[in-house]
Amino acid sequence: MKRTLTFAGLFLALAAPVAFFVWDAMSPAAPADGKIHLRYWTITGMKDVIPYYAESFGKAQDRIVVETTPIPWQEHEKKILTAIVSGNPADVINQVTPVPKWASRMALQPLDAYIARDRFDTTVFFPSLWDEMRWHGHIYAIPVYSGSYGLFFNKRLFREAGLDPERPPETWDDVRAMNERLTRRDEQGRIVRMGFIPNYGNVQTFMLMAWQKGARFLDESGTRVNFADSAAQAALDWVEDFYKRYPVDDVAAFMGGLGFADQHGFIAGKVAMMVLDSSFPDQIKAYRPDLEYGVAMVPHFEGSPSASVAGSWWLAIPRGAKEPEAAWEFIKHATGKEAQLREVEMQEESMFPANRWAAADPRFMRNQEREVFVQMMDFAHSPSVVPMAHDVFWREMFGAQERVIHGLQTPVVALRQAERVVQSSLDEALAYDRYVQRELADKQ
Repeated sequence: MKRTLTFAGLFLALAAPVAFFVWDAMSPAAPADGKIHLRYWTITGMKDVIPYYAESFGKAQDRIVVETTPIPWQEHEKKILTAIVSGNPADVINQVTPVPKWASRMALQPLDAYIARDRFDTTVFFPSLWDEMRWHGHIYAIPVYSGSYGLFFNKRLFREAGLDPERPPETWDDVRAMNERLTRRDEQGRIVRMGFIPNYGNVQTFMLMAWQKGARFLDESGTRVNFADSAAQAALDWVEDFYKRYPVDDVAAFMGGLGFADQHGFIAGKVAMMVLDSSFPDQIKAYRPDLEYGVAMVPHFEGSPSASVAGSWWLAIPRGAKEPEAAWEFIKHATGKEAQLREVEMQEESMFPANRWAAADPRFMRNQEREVFVQMMDFAHSPSVVPMAHDVFWREMFGAQERVIHGLQTPVVALRQAERVVQSSLDEALAYDRYVQRELADKQ
């Protein structure tokens, strides 16, 4: 019997657990002022913050009224999907999860026609961010904000160890050598300070190393993964060698004493070097404003370029949006240079504009730290390495590193195991995507 595909069917797996949101997707009453009322759903955290660009767009013209609805992080994705199933989504959404995850489920409208018609300049965005917006040759979203990474180093600890506080490490060999001089143990032989820990922080060092070595985890067709190549192995070899010098139990005991806020390893002065993101200076300012530190380019292997990672917050028009033309005008405004710069100035937390002309402007580039973060964007890779198996990829790569660190597997065996699991997940996702495309073709 032939299976019938409906929009509700497409979203069943994602939206079924959240049917209790349907009541909130009811259409509002028609506006009496004769203007277009644009519904914008934005993710919020601890505070309900209305983006500056939502307010400034309303002031820049008088045809469109932006009705911004902040939605808690935990509810945002479910609410959007439920609204699309109900046939009454917002006109514009902002998200951070991989665009292909949404586009492959027909959740977003392609933007190619708008881009071509308005000669919208896509070169203003950092290339790594723009590449994330594409699925099956079409553009489904526009990047609005991102983050960048750099090597944070504690100048006081450098000085105490006899190192030049104005000369951070340039290569991973430098990191290894400096770590030897910065690490301290107490009388009982317990580690009380470390120069560097490759698996501590919110970015996996070995992934940066693998990219530097030229690793390509997904082939050009997007259908086959390849983890156990020489580049990825070389990265995990470095991590494995590190833990031969510093027993994993000793490092684990030390890391057990680290925490968050003022107990964070770098802020507390217990870890001298860390690869951290462009918002981390906010935490330093909040918990240790007197910390003497610097930010440098992420170290690299001799003869290889540096590498960073930069995901994107993006804006898109959901399928079924009632005001797509107004939504596109809003997106163009929000991603423009001036709107992005003003947003950065208005927000309490550090934000990194996706528009590279905004990032290069003196109003943003006002200190050495930001200069480094902007430079690192030239070496950025997307965290959506395998978009259709995004969560599984990162879970398995983290697991592979842990098995190597604990001596349970060699790098090549650990990577091959991760490869098998991720390939299986990718195959399932691609099979469903092919089913969707066939059903769509039958209905046209």
